[in-house]
Amino acid sequence: MKNKVLLLFVIVFTLNACKKENVDPNVSERGKVIFSKEAGTSTVESLQAIFTLYDPILAAQIEFEYGVSSYTIIYETISHDGTEVQASGLLAVPDGMTVAAPILSFQHGTVLKQDTVPTGTDMMFSMLGKAFGTEGYIVCMPDFLGLGDSEGLHPYMHAESEATVTIDMIRAAKNKLTELGIAYNDKLFLAGYSQGGHATMATHKAIEEEYADEFTVTASSPMAGPFDVSGIMAEIIMQKEEYITPAFLPYMMYSYNLVYGIFTDLESNFVAPYNTILPPFFNGDNAYTLGEVGAEMPAIPSDILTEAAYNEIVDKTNTAFWTALEDNDLYDWHSSAPIRMFHCNGDVTVPRSNSEKALESFLAKGITNVELYNPLEGGTHRTCIVPSVFAAKEWFNTFK
Repeated sequence: MKNKVLLLFVIVFTLNACKKENVDPNVSERGKVIFSKEAGTSTVESLQAIFTLYDPILAAQIEFEYGVSSYTIIYETISHDGTEVQASGLLAVPDGMTVAAPILSFQHGTVLKQDTVPTGTDMMFSMLGKAFGTEGYIVCMPDFLGLGDSEGLHPYMHAESEATVTIDMIRAAKNKLTELGIAYNDKLFLAGYSQGGHATMATHKAIEEEYADEFTVTASSPMAGPFDVSGIMAEIIMQKEEYITPAFLPYMMYSYNLVYGIFTDLESNFVAPYNTILPPFFNGDNAYTLGEVGAEMPAIPSDILTEAAYNEIVDKTNTAFWTALEDNDLYDWHSSAPIRMFHCNGDVTVPRSNSEKALESFLAKGITNVELYNPLEGGTHRTCIVPSVFAAKEWFNTFK
């Protein structure tokens, strides 16, 4: 098995290898392509071989119709504070299509390290993007702010900037497609898993509320997303029990402090030795993985906090922190386009109750084109990824 995974990695890395290059930061339009380069071409045969090697049952669920050419795109967008910045993403285009193709924006899950993104070493999500590409979708995969070729700390779980960087990636993709002479139609699909589910919901919401004159969402599939940040997610991360991904807490605290300026001295909220251990992980260099942060964390995430800081959070006397959490909840809004959420019932990392709460909120508003499915009985946050994405693909195909 290890040899198969290693071989798969070598093949995919070869297909997607892309050297980072210096680009001109002096840009003036959101979605303007600053720099782009071809990042590899996969034939139908090579895609079929890769997926069959990985999982023959999985490969049988894919209609291998087109080869896929990939492009790394660096484009203009804005940061959380409206500052003009650049971001990167991967564009996957089906080769040889004779008709205009729909566009699908696919948002990846939580990462901390700079290059563990679609334009870098994120093998799983870039390959899942190709699964859509070979079936005739033009696929956009944003790296997000602070990741890929974007500088600074990633504003983790910040809905507004997740949406703007995704929307601007779609704009950049359209600009690149026009340059390549590749036709696209007006169908737009949105999908993402974990943080990508949060980003997908944020993007769908932003498009309908702010960009409806430019985009129309055909359908979206926010999968296993932490939609109730201030409720369900805050409770499980702050409770005095072990949590499978303890690094979520400091990542969120550093992120929201970046965006909202909550703490004058963030490290003073941490007990020793975490007040000195944690800062290098979140200094904006983005050189470490989430797992490396977790290895330095206590099993109970809130044990990094001083008693005073912990009490201010759980008692909600730190109103700025709670306002930030509530600002990024994504279950209470009105959708027009159909939504199908996928979330496994064995997920303890991002509990399925997040999606259940979102569904209840939509239904309470009389919105009937929102659904929730469990694609794998007992599936965990990790084992649910592939079944969810492929279930979303099959659903999207009904709109093509």
